Amino acid sequence: YIFLSHQDDVADADKYATQFGSQRIIHEADLGAQPGAEIVIKGTDTVTISSDQFKIIPTPGHSRGHCVLLYGNKFLFTGDHLYWDRSMKQLAAFERYCWYSWDVQKESMKLLLNYDFEWVLPGHGQSVNLPADKMQKQLQQLVERM
Repeated sequence: YIFLSHQDDVADADKYATQFGSQRIIHEADLGAQPGAEIVIKGTDTVTISSDQFKIIPTPGHSRGHCVLLYGNKFLFTGDHLYWDRSMKQLAAFERYCWYSWDVQKESMKLLLNYDFEWVLPGHGQSVNLPADKMQKQLQQLVERM
C-alpha cells in the first residue's frame, strides 16, 4: 500500500504504485490529486486496512480529506496534521499552512484523544517518541492551545 495522507504531498505515487504493484490509499475529498487511487476512504469513520494493526483516521483540516495512519496503537503517521515543536518541546500544528479549515482541524485534533500512540511521525516537522500517557497529555495541551 501507499498511504497518501492528503492531496498536496502525493508526488509520483501513481508511478511508485505501478513500479511496486501497490495500491494507493487516499480520502475521497482529496481524490483529485490521485484520481486513479485504488482505495478511497469515504466519510469520517476510522477504517482498518490489511489487519487490525493499521487504522486510517480521517482528520480534515489541513486539507478536506487529510487522514492519519495509526500502526499498532504505537506509531502515528500524521502527514501535515501534527508534529513535535523542538524549540518549544511540545506537540504542535501548522496553522499557517492549514489550507482547508483551522476550526475543522481543531476538531480533528480532539478526535485523536481517543487513540493511544507513542510516536508522532509527521510529513513535515520533528518526530517524537513519548510514553503513551505523556503523549496523551501533550495532545490534550495542544487541543487546549488551539
